[in-house]
Amino acid sequence: MDYSWIIQTVTMLGIGAIGFFLKATLSEVKTQIKENAERVDALEEKLENLKSDLPFIYTTREDFIRTMNNVDTKLEKIHDVLLKGGNKHGTG
Repeated sequence: MDYSWIIQTVTMLGIGAIGFFLKATLSEVKTQIKENAERVDALEEKLENLKSDLPFIYTTREDFIRTMNNVDTKLEKIHDVLLKGGNKHGTG
């Protein structure tokens, strides 16, 4: 008996099954790639928005130091006036 047709049929069914699962897997991979690309685009947009908003939301170290120096100078002037026993408005 010649069983070569059975071997050929089983081989073809095996190749067909492998092809089917490869196609399904590649479809899932393509879907994941598309979703990841969309997520990356959204993250890039958020990062750009953050970069443009940062100057309006946060104070730089230099600006903070400059402002605090101004506050210190004004407090020292107030302290000096109080030590002299009065203020510029004539009370005290």
